[in-house]
Amino acid sequence: MTGAYDSRVWHETSSDIKPVLMRTIATLIFSITALAAATLAGCASSNRLSDGSMIGVMTTQQLPVVTIDSKAYRLAPGARIVGANNSSVTPNQVPANSKVRYRVDASGLVTHVWLLPPDR
Repeated sequence: MTGAYDSRVWHETSSDIKPVLMRTIATLIFSITALAAATLAGCASSNRLSDGSMIGVMTTQQLPVVTIDSKAYRLAPGARIVGANNSSVTPNQVPANSKVRYRVDASGLVTHVWLLPPDR
């Protein structure tokens, strides 16, 4: 009989598909869980803001070196330091242990620094 449905063929085929489908679903669930855990761990452990900048306490050293949260960074050529009233500030005018918002580029150089009010 042409076009007749043979239940044995379907049953054998479906039993081969089930393990593959289950492995795929398990892998997908594991991947989503791992991604969510990594994202939450990254958010909880860093001071990174949504725009890629970070909050820290900065002290200037001998230029172009600055210390932010006890880690030495170099200021990028043309790095901007902006005061609380949105005016440019030179590195030697930054008070020691100033609370700042800063941005670091891919090579690890500080490109922007915003001085925050002490009460923030």
